[in-house]
Amino acid sequence: MKNHTDIQERFSFNSIFQSWIRIAILSALFFGAIQSKAQNKSYPFKPGEKLTYNMKFGWFNIGEAVVWLDPELHYPNGTNKPHYKIQFQVATASWFRVFSKLSFCMESLIEVDELKPLRSDRDLEAKNKIDIRHDYFSYADSISIKAYIEDIDKWRYHKFVQGDVPIRDAMSTFMWLRGRDRSQFEEKIEVRTFFTNDLYEFAMLPGKPTSSKYNGRKVGALEFSLVFPESEYFESEKKGRMILSDDRNRLPLKIEIDMRVGSFVFELDKVEYMD
Repeated sequence: MKNHTDIQERFSFNSIFQSWIRIAILSALFFGAIQSKAQNKSYPFKPGEKLTYNMKFGWFNIGEAVVWLDPELHYPNGTNKPHYKIQFQVATASWFRVFSKLSFCMESLIEVDELKPLRSDRDLEAKNKIDIRHDYFSYADSISIKAYIEDIDKWRYHKFVQGDVPIRDAMSTFMWLRGRDRSQFEEKIEVRTFFTNDLYEFAMLPGKPTSSKYNGRKVGALEFSLVFPESEYFESEKKGRMILSDDRNRLPLKIEIDMRVGSFVFELDKVEYMD
């Protein structure tokens, strides 16, 4: 067993580069949804779609983020329900890694019909630091979550009462937000996301018409404000924003998240479809 301390001790998040780890978690909440013949609901994206984003800190390119949805449905042991497998990967640019080498991968199994998570895995590696975790979700009158922290070989247990605002993992939050229909984008959306021993709560405010540049041209879009509670990472007057294409694909064209250390930006570079 590796002799590592817990992540709260391993990463202080006081520097710009360490704060990037936190922003990688938050950014995963905003990247996608899907469409499948196996369900009655229609979602914006098709299975097999791959979205690639340029990542910036201020004006500087610091790496790349990729969201990929497996084209095949999965049937995990113990369930006969189809599940999506969706993956989110972050890799920093070579010059940035001189200061803070970082790779981050998150993968989730998400039930098709209600977009509820069954399992969420994440693997984070930085300079001389490793953090690997697995979250397992079960449902009854309450939500129970077992979290296994691999590198310190410990389990942690959580239980939440079911409320008006569902608790999801990062990737199912991402899919659920994108799956809202146009009328639901005209109202405030409350979000509660559980991610490796923390519950993240924020709100997405109604969208306003705008335009955004993508693939060398301007496209119609909707701009949403993202409001996070004041904390050591966020000032009360600072907000994020997300820009979605105003069409049936609802592509996340641009995401900005303002933190105390500065602004992190994700800009859509390309869309691919994989068999």
